[in-house]
Amino acid sequence: ELEERIKQGIKQLPAKCREIFYLSRYKGLSHKEIAEKLGISFHTVKHQIGIALEKLSELLESEE
Repeated sequence: ELEERIKQGIKQLPAKCREIFYLSRYKGLSHKEIAEKLGISFHTVKHQIGIALEKLSELLESEE
């Protein structure tokens, strides 16, 4: 059930944020690897992952 709620939360993220989060958490890429792969800065990757984690945390807290 928790895994399904997380998947639903990921679907609600903005497209680029979702892609970065997926590459980090499901493909195991480092922030640097993601930045190089997508042609964006390391700091953008770090920021977007932070946003994703915050939104997922809020979602999970609100559904408890």
